[in-house]
Amino acid sequence: MFLSFNCIEALSGEIHPEILTVYGVRYNRNNFAVLSTEHRMHDYLLPMKSDQYEEFVKELEKALAEAKTGVRLTGGEVYRVRHGAILPMEDKVGMPYKAEGF
Repeated sequence: MFLSFNCIEALSGEIHPEILTVYGVRYNRNNFAVLSTEHRMHDYLLPMKSDQYEEFVKELEKALAEAKTGVRLTGGEVYRVRHGAILPMEDKVGMPYKAEGF
């Protein structure tokens, strides 16, 4: 599936729109979801608590069912980091992510 979102470059803080192929999403014990993509050198992190992750997955499933081409992600921050990097995100947890098909 294609996923569209505004991405924050972790080192510079610059924001760039991205559309990329997403193969899956998983939750990490460090309070963020990790998007698995075709970019082997980067991870895409979404700060959230585990209960928020469960709601995010439900919303993503709903958006996928409606989508013709992909899903647009809004309402929260997505960070691009080096593969395997971890960011301190306690102050970012709790943003209201929304997913809608396009």
